[in-house]
Amino acid sequence: MKKIVIAALMLALCMAVAVPALAEGVRDANAAYNELLAGFNGKYPDEYAGAYVDTADGDKLCVLLTERHADTAAKLGAAQDKMLAHISAAYRDDVKFKTAKYSYNELLAAHDTASALLKEKGYGLSYVGINDMNNAVDVGIIPADHAAAAAFVQADATLSGLPLCVTAAERLSQLGGESPAAMPQAGGGAIIPLAAALLICGAMLGAAALKRKR
Repeated sequence: MKKIVIAALMLALCMAVAVPALAEGVRDANAAYNELLAGFNGKYPDEYAGAYVDTADGDKLCVLLTERHADTAAKLGAAQDKMLAHISAAYRDDVKFKTAKYSYNELLAAHDTASALLKEKGYGLSYVGINDMNNAVDVGIIPADHAAAAAFVQADATLSGLPLCVTAAERLSQLGGESPAAMPQAGGGAIIPLAAALLICGAMLGAAALKRKR
């Protein structure tokens, strides 16, 4: 019984140390992201294709670079330097780079075009938002309109060429057509929720073992 109690308490202690460390990594990635956006001053460079927090790689900020602006070593290096120039040296180790097909400006244009044309046709939008990780625009259509809207997107000369992901979804709000949040998306696995769950389980095991001992 003592071994069970000790093991449970050790698990809880380890997770109590690990969770703040994980949270600190996400905080640094968010800080780097905020500095990057501030450096853009509301105007995204064509080299920029989005960003997200990669929880599978140490909670690093993954900055996406547009492929056509990073298809040679020289262009890739120049694009990386351009992004890092906006980020403090203290956060640069928390940044990594990948390439993506569409620039963020192209995604914004696709977002606006899809919203306008689908609303014009009378389809019920539940949301429209940029998915940085997938380098696409997520379009949610209310279930009653989804089949017709998806067929329209495939057939329309303008929409069929855009990076759209059309799915059936209930409205998230009365307005619909929400834009993506200011903070970067997290990808690669829900590490922090898992750590919290393990911490709770460890504490519960310890409490149960102590109760049985009494």
